[in-house]
Amino acid sequence: MADTPVHGPPSDVKKFFNAIKSFDWDEWNDYFYFWGISRFLYHTIIFFGLLGILSLQVPNLFLFATGWLIGTAPIWLPIAMLIGFYEIWFWYVRSNFIFHKKPVLLEMRIPREITKSPRAMETALTNLWVPQGVTTLYQRMFKGMVLPWYSLEMASLGGEIHFYIWVWQDWRKIVEATLYAEYPEIELHEAEDYAQKFVYNPETQTCYGCGWRLEPYNPKVRYIDAYVMKTYIDLELDKDPKEEFKIDPLAEVLEVMGSMNKDQQMWIQFLITPEFKWGKLSPKESDWSARVKWEVEKIRATSLTFSKEAEALLTERQRMLARPRPTWVQEHQLETMQRNLGKHPFAVVPRGIFISPHKDFGVRFWDMRWIWRPFANPQYMTQMRNRWYHTVMDYPWQDFHDMRWEMLTKRFIDAYRRRSGFYSPWDFPPNVMTTELLATFYHPPSSSIKVPGLVRIESKKSAPPPNLPQ
Repeated sequence: MADTPVHGPPSDVKKFFNAIKSFDWDEWNDYFYFWGISRFLYHTIIFFGLLGILSLQVPNLFLFATGWLIGTAPIWLPIAMLIGFYEIWFWYVRSNFIFHKKPVLLEMRIPREITKSPRAMETALTNLWVPQGVTTLYQRMFKGMVLPWYSLEMASLGGEIHFYIWVWQDWRKIVEATLYAEYPEIELHEAEDYAQKFVYNPETQTCYGCGWRLEPYNPKVRYIDAYVMKTYIDLELDKDPKEEFKIDPLAEVLEVMGSMNKDQQMWIQFLITPEFKWGKLSPKESDWSARVKWEVEKIRATSLTFSKEAEALLTERQRMLARPRPTWVQEHQLETMQRNLGKHPFAVVPRGIFISPHKDFGVRFWDMRWIWRPFANPQYMTQMRNRWYHTVMDYPWQDFHDMRWEMLTKRFIDAYRRRSGFYSPWDFPPNVMTTELLATFYHPPSSSIKVPGLVRIESKKSAPPPNLPQ
């Protein structure tokens, strides 16, 4: 009897030969990156290798290149100086504008009885989609005004779970009014910044930080955030079932965070800012909306074609008269993507950090790396993959004596404390998530979630505070 073929990932040798045969630049990058060789090092080696070959073909290459640069300087130097001045000016005015903004951290204290579905949180987040202050070129270029951004945070401090919202002082009243309107039972109090208070000691502690990126089911479609993870609508939480029948994946996230020891901490942060196209104040005209519509058209086109097996069984007349219909998977993709087109999109930078004494560090950081797996749909939609920071160091030659690890730890903590992710000093490529998905990740947990470490207040309020703006 013939051996049964083993289905699994291709061997390293097969990957190497596939990379040679394909001559695909991205595949070569991925192959070397898989072995812990950075893209920068790989491209640098190629650059100097090609430069060495060119120096053999062109005598006195250095003098030739220098003379060419000096001779053409009247053409390229003014252009380079204008571009440089433009970038430096924008960096300066934006940094000056952000520096004069006073941030405040609000702790959301949650009562024991919360019966509303995440749809209430979605409604609250929709009210924060405000493209204010950047509608004119004067505001952007000369005042340095940027879109307001917020930070939705969950922090486990020694096993005690707290919910926070970081916001500029100018927007505090709007955030409070919006949340109290949907959740009159909660309490919002200004709190001491736990991230600023934390003092990292590399002698006794280890920190593992990572960011998350939406990655679609199709590995050939890179960095496309048109597809959506499981939301509270897919989980049927919008139907407000009885508490004992609710299945909220947020419970698993909070259970992981609540299982921290007294000396351990886990911080999770979602930086959000409105996603829209400059000069266009409608969400349907954003670049993300165009990407979603493009993917929808691709799926519709695929649903109108036959597989090779089906086409071989049909006559020419049957092929002309047949009206192919999308599969269940394609129907679900189209339904979910088109439903989210009707929601407000936010640019999102999600990240988290696990802090532990050396002796207890172990493999607990894996819990944080894949903490969003209960919301994932990797088969035909998308999932949140851990990227950046400490994720990329899997081989010993990537870090000498933990020098790079400690450097990345300090950078991560600084970016987290500043809540910086869209502008200098820490700028990251954001995901795009709608209010529906954000509300699924971050909402006041209902009373069906009984995690011991979740801090709740004893009584619920009957009305919002009387000092809200009229």
